[in-house]
Amino acid sequence: MHSYIFDYFLSQKKYEKIIAKIETRLTDLGLQGKNCHVGPLKSLKSIVKDEIKNNPKTIVAIGDNNTLSQLINSLDGYETTIGIIPIGANNSLAASFGVDNEDSACNILSARLIETIDVGTINEYYFISQAKIKNQGTIIEINSRYTVESEGFGDITIMNLTTNHKDNKKLEYGSLGIYIKIDKKNILQKEIKPSFIQTNKIIANNLHKHNFILDGAIEIKPPAIFGVKKNALKIIVGKNRTF
Repeated sequence: MHSYIFDYFLSQKKYEKIIAKIETRLTDLGLQGKNCHVGPLKSLKSIVKDEIKNNPKTIVAIGDNNTLSQLINSLDGYETTIGIIPIGANNSLAASFGVDNEDSACNILSARLIETIDVGTINEYYFISQAKIKNQGTIIEINSRYTVESEGFGDITIMNLTTNHKDNKKLEYGSLGIYIKIDKKNILQKEIKPSFIQTNKIIANNLHKHNFILDGAIEIKPPAIFGVKKNALKIIVGKNRTF
């Protein structure tokens, strides 16, 4: 059985035609299931808790990065296959899975190509792609051996799965990447080459009370302990996935 979780923002009138189109396409493909709608009195986490009692074959997040992030952080260890039907602008996660839009998403769900992936951990939360924070005031301890603190304006990104930096280096299995980017002060300044470090144990804090942003969606306050949970998530992907 499939469980489809529609995020709350999809209750807006402007999404009515898109939702109707998705429901029709899923029916045509024989992918009917239970439709669950997040609302003022029904959180996504409570929906997931109720649905896993029915042992669904697949749970599909319909929405954006935030929808998917909430879903994986609501499973509480329950093992199932995850799908995504992206709607809206903030859908970099779906794009990395090779899912470009709602039309292709339905076909990809039908094809059911499943990839088992690692997830990054930060305190008691999970992230799929990355956790980002401003580098000002951020101190990172690596493998309990040394610390890194960058100067100037920019971002520090802790990456799982893909690196997304210009060297296009691939992460080793079970590792996280630390990508430190410092912005130029003016157009005359020489470009500062980003730094890249691979490791599997990170402790980070920020002295200016900046938060980590998980997958462009969830905010987490430091201090934070990072790690990797290997082979933690089964997800339906397209052929054009980026990992």
